[in-house]
Amino acid sequence: MGKIGIYLLANYPSQEAFIEAIKICDKNGVDFLEIGFPFSDPIADGDTLEKACYETLQKYDFHDTVNSFREVQSIFKGKIYIMTYTNIVYSMGIDNFAERVGKIAGIILADLPLREIGPFEKGFKKHEINVIRFLTPESRDEDIKRAVKNARDFIYFVSKRGTTGGAFALDEETREKISRVKASGKEVFVGFGIKDSNDVKLACEVADGAIIGTKAVMELEAGINQFRRYIAGLR
Repeated sequence: MGKIGIYLLANYPSQEAFIEAIKICDKNGVDFLEIGFPFSDPIADGDTLEKACYETLQKYDFHDTVNSFREVQSIFKGKIYIMTYTNIVYSMGIDNFAERVGKIAGIILADLPLREIGPFEKGFKKHEINVIRFLTPESRDEDIKRAVKNARDFIYFVSKRGTTGGAFALDEETREKISRVKASGKEVFVGFGIKDSNDVKLACEVADGAIIGTKAVMELEAGINQFRRYIAGLR
């Protein structure tokens, strides 16, 4: 089986539950974390994560998010990525944002098109932070070539059109595109719709790993013991 990445929304459903979930991920050998910084208009997120963002923003501000994120950095031994939206970074300024969050493996900007990634990559490179590039089943040959060229970290392959959540499946054309990315020598992880060990196994037939988001958040909503059983059962 390939690598497993878990997405969790910072301070959701509470700061205490979030930090306990990080400890569980670390103890169970999760390979990397994708920590969501909540945003008021999360256009890439499905209903579950949109609701979670809204509820979190009612209780916690950016300062709270950063404080919890610093705690994550002290707990989790694997790679840590931040997932958020371009407007948060743009409004704060790349240098200010990078200095606030400290050392991370990379940043995932869910609404940043590949054609506009250059200035962000240049800005974050000064802080040794990689900007993750996306591909989708609709990506063309030239998109794939552009994405893998000079990519400094993994390629995030979105398994389907639309938002997070929903059912997971990989048609033959999508499998072929993922295989081409992997053949380039870049790591490629598949996300969107992955829910359980069977989905992870399916994704890893062609990719280097899988990212679980909505389902992980839903399990944590159900309680920390439920989340612990869920994470332990993924491999």
